[in-house]
Amino acid sequence: MNRIERFEALAEWLVEGTFARLFAGYLHPLEVATHLARAVEDHRVYAPDGAHLAPTHYWIYLHPQDFALLIRNRPSLAEDLVGHVGNLARQAGLKLAQPPVVYVEPMADVPPHSARVNVAWRPSQPPTQEATREMSGEERAEIQQVADQPPAGRPFLIVSGERHVALSEPVISLGRALDNDVIIEDGRVSRHHAQLRRRYGRYILYDVGSSGGTTINGYPVEECVLHPGDVISFAGAEVIYGEDAPGAPAPASEDTPTLRLGNASVDVRG
Repeated sequence: MNRIERFEALAEWLVEGTFARLFAGYLHPLEVATHLARAVEDHRVYAPDGAHLAPTHYWIYLHPQDFALLIRNRPSLAEDLVGHVGNLARQAGLKLAQPPVVYVEPMADVPPHSARVNVAWRPSQPPTQEATREMSGEERAEIQQVADQPPAGRPFLIVSGERHVALSEPVISLGRALDNDVIIEDGRVSRHHAQLRRRYGRYILYDVGSSGGTTINGYPVEECVLHPGDVISFAGAEVIYGEDAPGAPAPASEDTPTLRLGNASVDVRG
């Protein structure tokens, strides 16, 4: 079964239960289920132990008129969807790091009787000192002495839950200027905001004197070893760092959607 057949099968499984009753008479339940199944399949995250994790946060956008009718008659719609999304993730063979968080919101450019789904992976556990601490002088010296090695897994960035950005170069620059490897068109981001440098089989994040600062899991940093699941904020523009399990298939390029950062677009240059 290919990937498309897989999420179509997941969507059909979902509407066979009570999920369809939530939208009956207002939307096409199978369309909503298909969007959810695609999001779950496309945006799984790989844990350090190789387990496949489902996204944690889901935004379901509806045409304003559909939204008004649904919420008027089903005010607990978002809460009702939590169990269905969790069941869908488990049916897809994914683990849940936490109960899913679901939002239902209006959006003017969604066609009537349709839906749009965005997802993100945002760990809820408090950030750990290990994941966010800056390197000691001894660690920095050790890393500088060791030849560059690729990570065991394939590292990537997740931006707004909409695209995996593969990381392969030993040095990757991020910022608003056009000469960056990853261009972030957001006024909050500095022209040259940060760098990722691969050392000792890990990527290390450096803030290169940005005006808005950089945080990881809510803690301000200037230099930090990245770990899968770290949430990076470039002056408010959020990116999640992850690593595919060794030997995991690479995502097909034609299935990669446009990269967005909130209202800002991101251009990835090879």
